[in-house]
Amino acid sequence: MKDSTPKYSRLSPFIATIKHREDLCRTCPEKNTHHIIIDLKNSGLTYEVGDCLGVYPVNDPILLDRTLVAMKVSGDETVEDKKTGEAYPLREYLRIKGNITDISRKLFKEIVARQSNAEKKEKLEFLLAKENGTALKEYLYGKHLWDVLSYHHEVEFTPQEICDMLMPLLPRFYSIASSQGVVNDEVHLTVKLLSYEAHGHPRQGVCTHYLCNLAPEEEPIVPIFVQPHKGFTVPEASHVPIIMVGPGTGVAPFRAFMQERIATGAVGKNWLFFGEWRREHNFLYQDFWLDLENQGKLRLDVAFSRDQDEKIYVQHLLADRGKDVFQWINEGAHFYVCGDAKYMAKDVDTALHDIVRIHGGFSEEEAKAYIKQMRKDKRYLRDVY
Repeated sequence: MKDSTPKYSRLSPFIATIKHREDLCRTCPEKNTHHIIIDLKNSGLTYEVGDCLGVYPVNDPILLDRTLVAMKVSGDETVEDKKTGEAYPLREYLRIKGNITDISRKLFKEIVARQSNAEKKEKLEFLLAKENGTALKEYLYGKHLWDVLSYHHEVEFTPQEICDMLMPLLPRFYSIASSQGVVNDEVHLTVKLLSYEAHGHPRQGVCTHYLCNLAPEEEPIVPIFVQPHKGFTVPEASHVPIIMVGPGTGVAPFRAFMQERIATGAVGKNWLFFGEWRREHNFLYQDFWLDLENQGKLRLDVAFSRDQDEKIYVQHLLADRGKDVFQWINEGAHFYVCGDAKYMAKDVDTALHDIVRIHGGFSEEEAKAYIKQMRKDKRYLRDVY
C-alpha cells in the first residue's frame, strides 16, 4: 500500500531556497513589501490556491549578540531543549529555537521574584497585578529579551533557566501568491517587512526581516511546509463569479486565484477591490492586474488612501459600487476577504451588510440572515489575520 503521508510537514519541514526576491513598493521610504519566489525543486511539495506557507525563521545575529551580552554569557554554553532533551550551544538554541523578541509571563514573574532593587521590584509587582494587564502590555511593547534583562541587570539567571522560560520560536504563515499549475516548482509569497522604532532602537518582525533581508538567495536554508486551506479557494464550478477584497498583502491569494482561473479557462466573472497607500509606490502587482483588466478578464477597483486629502479605503469602494456588488452576489458570486482582521475585515463586513440591506431591500435582520446563509453556503469566505 502506498504511503500517503506527506514527506514534509510542520514537524519535518523542507529546507528550501529563495530563488528570487524583489521590492514591490518602488523605493517607497515608508513601506517595504517584497515578492519572494521559493524553489520547491526536488521537494515533492504540492499546494492549492488558498493554501498558506509555513516558514520557520531564525533570529537576527545583531539581536542575538545583544541578548548574549544582556545574559552575561559568551554563547558557547551548552543548554538542552526542555521538550526533546537535545543539547545545543546557547547561541544556536537562541538563533533557531527561542523567542527572544517577546517576554513570557513565566519569565517576567521570575524577574519580579528575583529583583533585589526595591524600587524596580515595586513597579514590576504593580504591573503583575491582574487589574493592570493593559499597563503590563504597554510596558512590554517593543521590548525584546535583551531590553528587559539589561534594565534588570540585578537579576541573575543561568542560561538554562532562561531557555526553559522562553516561548518557542514558532513558524509564521503567509498566503500563497501563486498557482502551482502556472509556476510549477515554485511558491510565491507577498511579504511586507514589519519595521518600527521602540525604546530608541529599530525593531523588525522576526520572519519578515528574515525573508526580506537576512536569508541569502540561492542557498537551501529556509525551513517551510504547506498549510492547507479550509475552504478559502476558488469555486469548483468555473462559471461562478468571484469578488475579491484584498488591500495590501491581502491581495496575495487573489493573484493565485487569477492565475488559476486563467490557466483552467474558468469563465466566471472576476472582480478585485485593492487598496494601499499610494498608487505610485504601493500598487502591488500593478502590471498583472492592469493587463487582466485590459483583456476584459478582471473588473478592478482600487483605493489609494494617501493620494488625496480624504482617506478612501476598499469599504468605501464597495459601498459606492453597492448596486453592482449585490447583483453579482445575487447571481451566485463568492465573496472573499483577505488581510487585516482588526479593522479592514470588520469595516468590509459592515459595508457588505449595508449593501445587502440597501440594494436587496431587506431589513437589518433579513440582511444578517442573508449573509449568514452566504457563510453557510461557503460563499462568504475570509482569510484574516
